[in-house]
Amino acid sequence: MKPRLSCYCNRILFLCLIATLIVNCRSGAQKKSTKGKYLLLINGEKGSREQDNMIWFDSLDSSLVLRTDHGTAINDHLGSAVIPQDSFLLSMDKNTGAMQKYAYSPEGLTETGKLILAEFEYISFSSKIDAEELYISGRGKNNISSFAVVDTKNMKVIRRGKLLLPVASGQNPSDNFGILKGNRFYVGYSSFGEDYDHCSDTSYLAVMDYPSLKRLSLAKDTRSAFPGAGVNGLFNYFEGGDGALYVLTSPVFYHGNHPTAPTAFYRVGEGRGGFDPEYFFDLSSKLKGAHLLGITQAGEDQVILSTIAFPSTGKSDYYLVDVKRKTLKLLLKDQLQPNFVWGTSGLYDGAHATFVVNEKQGESRIYLYDVKNGNLIKGPAIRGSVSAKSSFLMLQPSGK
Repeated sequence: MKPRLSCYCNRILFLCLIATLIVNCRSGAQKKSTKGKYLLLINGEKGSREQDNMIWFDSLDSSLVLRTDHGTAINDHLGSAVIPQDSFLLSMDKNTGAMQKYAYSPEGLTETGKLILAEFEYISFSSKIDAEELYISGRGKNNISSFAVVDTKNMKVIRRGKLLLPVASGQNPSDNFGILKGNRFYVGYSSFGEDYDHCSDTSYLAVMDYPSLKRLSLAKDTRSAFPGAGVNGLFNYFEGGDGALYVLTSPVFYHGNHPTAPTAFYRVGEGRGGFDPEYFFDLSSKLKGAHLLGITQAGEDQVILSTIAFPSTGKSDYYLVDVKRKTLKLLLKDQLQPNFVWGTSGLYDGAHATFVVNEKQGESRIYLYDVKNGNLIKGPAIRGSVSAKSSFLMLQPSGK
């Protein structure tokens, strides 16, 4: 009888094991299609849309491993420009001129609207006007800048046109950032030649009345060359604890047209119409001429920046920068140089600055900077189809 009983028990154990595997598979599938607190958009290879992915997750604990192959494929969904909002994102396809609206869903990105902005090929920046209206600046053929004010709820263009931004003869304006404060719209810009070369050595700040967009004042500065990043989604400025705007300059050193211009911060005092002549934070002079890109705000007067070399060394260092004290603190050294396909990977919630770093081939990691304690904390690892050309966009959707 014992052999039969043993056989019977083995059969029961086998059936229990099968049942457990089925339950686990179902639970894993359910977990995969459930919204989390955070959303990571992944571009697997720079310039390609064939390995795009997204992962929902709830924890920033360092023990968590985010596997890119366990995410949801969003191949060919997103174009070269992405504008994240609280409960949706917009993406621009330069080939068709289509601005698509996507809701964040458990299964991926669900298209909920579309409009055509035929004169747009590239997005320079976007600026929130109110809960539903968005100002979008873009460039089309011959690098002509245009703008559109879009009703993002109904995906309709409310207004479109071109700002009258004066520049030197033979140059085209390139507006790089804009922000509405009260009834004033601040626009930072520089200029380029016809073939998007010969970067100007002048930073401009135009102050417009809003909504008329009539220019109230125009200021110039030659201490750097390019106020703001001039590329969709990259960090441009932030509002400090004193109410002033701190504008990160990018002299477009990779064009080689103004090689002596430093990466720096300008300040625009609250209610002022130009760059503060008494303030200029020359970042490059503290780093032997190195240039930097902005990642995210990291406190009332602090930001996280990353070095970027030209010609590329393939390596970057990360710094915490205090714009009031004019200090730099090294956070990470010799990481893989980041790529920003859809924008910088930073997220700031008032307590922590969260950003993604390509640590080494095949592995990236989320880091958290604790603003209160001044500590850098390791977060989840990202593994799978991650390369030196991978880029990330980390979001915290509202869930509405």
